[in-house]
Amino acid sequence: MSKTEGPVFLIPLEDAKTPPVPRDEVARRYLGRLIALFHREKSEPFIADDKLHRATLKRLDEVVAPPACGPVLAEIGATVGRWLDRQPGGSHILTVVLPPCDENAVIETWASEAGHQVLAPPSRQSLVATEEPILPDMAGSGILVVPRLEDWFLRHRDGLRAVRALLAAIDGLDRPVVVGCNAWAWAYLAKATGADALLPDAVTIKPFDAVRLHGWFVQLSTSEATGAMRFRLPADGEDVLAVDEAGTPRNDYLRKLAGRSLGIPWVAWHLWRRSLRTGDDAGIAEDAKAAISDGEASEQTLWVAALDEYLLPGSDDGAALHALHALLIHGPLTREELLLVLPGVGEPNVLPVLLRAGFLERKGDRFGCRAAAYPAIRDGLEAAGFPAGRV
Repeated sequence: MSKTEGPVFLIPLEDAKTPPVPRDEVARRYLGRLIALFHREKSEPFIADDKLHRATLKRLDEVVAPPACGPVLAEIGATVGRWLDRQPGGSHILTVVLPPCDENAVIETWASEAGHQVLAPPSRQSLVATEEPILPDMAGSGILVVPRLEDWFLRHRDGLRAVRALLAAIDGLDRPVVVGCNAWAWAYLAKATGADALLPDAVTIKPFDAVRLHGWFVQLSTSEATGAMRFRLPADGEDVLAVDEAGTPRNDYLRKLAGRSLGIPWVAWHLWRRSLRTGDDAGIAEDAKAAISDGEASEQTLWVAALDEYLLPGSDDGAALHALHALLIHGPLTREELLLVLPGVGEPNVLPVLLRAGFLERKGDRFGCRAAAYPAIRDGLEAAGFPAGRV
């Protein structure tokens, strides 16, 4: 899983820090075309770009298998176990704040696999009803899990009744409670309801740096189905998973990926998958072929293309930014639900624009932010002055 000995635990939310992006990657993002031109003049690529093809979904599932939650499930379990060992005496509530775009619902998955009671949220429509909310029965023993606190409210003048009632109810329970919440919803609830005072000492995942990503990707790509597999850079053929004697990645690719993904495992996973290509040997430079040993020549290769760049579409009235901000707070919403939480008169036309630009994905009738686009979305919202989640 990683080089760290013993279990890895979740860390205090205020201690979460994004892995640094190597200086040359920062320069490449802002001066990418100039740098690419400079490198093309210096040397021929190891394999020509026109010889690269996106890997098929079947192949990707073999070498970068879903779900995109990495070792986070084990880390949640280890943290909850340590927290329970400290009971009684401490708070009976453990709050786990996670980055957004967690499409694999890691807290609910962990709770179901561990056999804990999971509290089902109310329907979205009931959250804006004028009647007082009716909470489900929370009596019992053992751990009660609220996987997604964001499912208990809508950013609407009538949308906070249920979450206020829930917070008051779990505060009075005589049993351990694990509450999950995405970081953007947590930032909103801290201001709107004082949730951070009622649920103090929130924890989050330890950011995935290059070493943690390396251990996870090696684990994902090692199986009987894939056999010997190499992940190479088209520019020079270097294996991006090669390590030195200390177990540290020998090139900067994973450090760049850790920084670009903000240390979020599911964001890094999606960016990694999207960058993988199959190649044609005819496109490999002759001197590069000679540099590959006989043993390496018999191995299968996937080429690691440059990480995707996302550019937010322009919008004079900020409709796209408001929609993205709402979707980060709430998670996937229908068009009707999104219009309920947008300020003023909603702008439904931004949804197809954001879909075409790759910032949103649609599943059924729900629209959600695409994990691979989250770093660009976060940058755009922060630059525009929107309140952001901690992670």
